Amino acid sequence: MATHAADSELRGILAILVTPFHEDGSFDEKSFRSQIDFTIDAGARAVISTAIFGEFFTLSDSERKHITRVMVDQTAGRVPAIATTSGVGAAHAVELSVDAEEAGADMLMIMPPYISKLPPDGVYDYFKAINEAVDIPIIIQNAAQPVGAPVSADELARMLRDLEHCRFIKEEVPPNPQSMHNTAMATKGLSEGIYGGFGGLYMITEHRRGCTGWMVAPQFTEALVEIDDALVSGDESRARQLYQRILPGLVLEHLMGIPWAKRALKLRGIIDSDAYRIASPPLQDEDEHELRQLMDELGIVPKA
Repeated sequence: MATHAADSELRGILAILVTPFHEDGSFDEKSFRSQIDFTIDAGARAVISTAIFGEFFTLSDSERKHITRVMVDQTAGRVPAIATTSGVGAAHAVELSVDAEEAGADMLMIMPPYISKLPPDGVYDYFKAINEAVDIPIIIQNAAQPVGAPVSADELARMLRDLEHCRFIKEEVPPNPQSMHNTAMATKGLSEGIYGGFGGLYMITEHRRGCTGWMVAPQFTEALVEIDDALVSGDESRARQLYQRILPGLVLEHLMGIPWAKRALKLRGIIDSDAYRIASPPLQDEDEHELRQLMDELGIVPKA
């Protein structure tokens, strides 16, 4: 395990890495490594592989394992390397989680089974099996449907109380700010960190409700780091000014998803292709116009 600040100090902006592909659909390792360097240089406090924005559901298990190894290698201990190892069942998640730990991942992020949804006791047993199989911290990803399988705040507290490696939560169940508040209250004294999602769309109000960081797509990492810095310093007025500047992009990212993030990264010269595997409509000319307008507002000059 790489040497970092204590896990309990892991707060701020954490980069959800996209999985770059060549035009033929194969994994683009060079662009993936470039993206890692960009996010770390931009101030991300950790990097996360093969999450929802990493298109994990389009990857084979061997691809997920390989991508985790590339992430660990390229990160090289600069920040924590977090592997997403959600599985369709306990045995699947255990296999991926053990492999990620052996590969050198510092932490795991895991959703409950996302195909066959389990009752609360089934979710508990799923995380219990993973907890017993690994010896690194686990972030419980409480994601919204249809991809996720939401867990109640009380059940999250139960798992943090009973399972020693389950120490963090990513809370992204709508209505997000209220869910953040409920989870923060239920897990007070148990959780070492609660992270928001949705690209940071609700970051200011979530910060006020106990959120300790945000897992975001990487294309505008430095702009979100700037907002977080303002919040940490207690300058909410400046944070709100910076937030208003990037808000149109956060809204459109929520609507357009992975194609939006990948196109932005390509325009910035961070990845070579914006190809994706998911079933999603391509961006339209007006979408790209908005993206370029946002980059202009942020003072970012496109390279492509």
